[in-house]
Amino acid sequence: MASENKKVIPNKISPEAYQALEDVVGPEWVSQDRAVVETYSRFSVDAAGQLRKHQKDPTTMPACIVLPQSTEEVQAIMRVANRFRLQVIPFTNGMISFSGPTTPLPTICVHVSRMNRVLDIDEENMTATLEAYADYGQLQAEAMKRGLWNGGSPLATTLCKLSSQATFAGIWQTDLKYGTLNRNIVSTKVVLPTGDILITGSDTVSGSNCLWEFGPGPDLLSMVRGSAGTAGIITEVKVKLHSWTGGTDLPEPPAGRPCIRDYHEPKYDTAPPPQRVKLLWVEFPDYDSEVKALHEVAHSGIGMGLNATGVYNSYYCSQTQEMTLERVKNKFFPAYNCYVILYGVTSDRQIEYEEKIFREIMAENKGTFLTEDHKGDVLYALAPWNLDCIRHVTGFRMNRFFYGGSIVPGGLLKDTAYKTREIWSRTINAMGETYITDRGGIDDTPFLYAIERGSRFWLSEADVYPDPMDVEKLDKARALTVAAVTDFVSQKFPPIGMGVSIEPLTTFFPEQGPNAHLFFRKIRKIFDPNSIYTAGRQVFSEEEVKAIPQEMFDAINGLRAKYGMPPVEKK
Repeated sequence: MASENKKVIPNKISPEAYQALEDVVGPEWVSQDRAVVETYSRFSVDAAGQLRKHQKDPTTMPACIVLPQSTEEVQAIMRVANRFRLQVIPFTNGMISFSGPTTPLPTICVHVSRMNRVLDIDEENMTATLEAYADYGQLQAEAMKRGLWNGGSPLATTLCKLSSQATFAGIWQTDLKYGTLNRNIVSTKVVLPTGDILITGSDTVSGSNCLWEFGPGPDLLSMVRGSAGTAGIITEVKVKLHSWTGGTDLPEPPAGRPCIRDYHEPKYDTAPPPQRVKLLWVEFPDYDSEVKALHEVAHSGIGMGLNATGVYNSYYCSQTQEMTLERVKNKFFPAYNCYVILYGVTSDRQIEYEEKIFREIMAENKGTFLTEDHKGDVLYALAPWNLDCIRHVTGFRMNRFFYGGSIVPGGLLKDTAYKTREIWSRTINAMGETYITDRGGIDDTPFLYAIERGSRFWLSEADVYPDPMDVEKLDKARALTVAAVTDFVSQKFPPIGMGVSIEPLTTFFPEQGPNAHLFFRKIRKIFDPNSIYTAGRQVFSEEEVKAIPQEMFDAINGLRAKYGMPPVEKK
């Protein structure tokens, strides 16, 4: 009861430091007003972050919000932070717990929402240059006017910013043909924690066209990719574009565009696919048939996107939370299914040819197509996926509880598909779910993303969605993901298949790397000598490790011992 009456008072920076920030961006674009700070810092959409809020932890809020409008202003902000030894975190769309303050010290939140332009589209070299807050919807709108597009989009087109995704996963739902965002980056402009400006790729050569992601010297772009935002603040990102034959405008559903009061109605979800794009759905009698079919399709060289969606069908295709629950309980969607996106980039006959191959593979693997005559109601319900290749805001939703965490292992399809199911089943059955949809990947297929041709690399995903107001469920959600991660590591399988290192996985699981934390500490000292920028997000310093409560060490070592791994030492 004491915590319920506790008054949360956020940290403050000194008047001198605040004045210095005002001098950089102007009084209108910096604020420590409580309402402004909370509005601009919706951090920690995960179980651990939400638990801190229940505990009335004031360090979940930054001391002030700063909104720069240029690379030069971001650079000046970082120099102010170094002068006054102020902690800094960047903010775009708020990616999980990585967006929140990383220490109890007063923290500046550099919010890049004013840097939201598509700066240039180079039709000849097929690249686009974007500011940090530009999103996939903006890029698609501008590029397709020129017969180009970026090759894919995530589930939340206007929420996800390419700059922030470039430092994490950059997963699209169409990775099969063009690969992930991280494989389509040509160059980045980054303000380092010291305030220096780093440009990566062939852009570093004065006067040259930006044609290649590698520049002279070490591959510094790879330091930025997968850094979870710890390498610096990306202010510009240049990405590859690809041919687009889908038309200059995205198709709208026959019902037109919804308003806020009625957007939940199914009729607004029925937008047809763009020109020369076709989406086919198939169900399977069992998991083995599905996995074998996915493998063969990936090897065949057809399609632009290939995925198995599992419980995500209920989240994404249900207009209300109640409908999500009803459909999961009644198993409305087939437990084992997949879809393929066919794209006629060369001709209309390409779709005809690729569909023929796809149908042959499905026939060999017991696949049954969803049609108007076979489970037509299910096919209609799946209509929100029709624009999976690009995404727009009409009809997008995720009706589920609060995001509490994930496991996202990656590797060969067969290994990833079966290992995810094995470990997630063992974890959920031992500890219990927080919400019925946590069993996604156990009673049906996990979400399987085809990342490239040949089935060489796939990502899998299983999530937990607890009630954000239920502390016990939040605590269980956190325990579920940590236990599953430990299980993966104990079996020498990467629990995060995107190549991202974040704490506490980096230090407490030295099997990964191995001992990657020792290398990351050296990198951190070079690029952030004053330890002011997202400290402890990618790797704890030795001093930060010493400050970790012994109870945390004991808890993690207890979990490691359960899975047959030696303890980590506090040193």
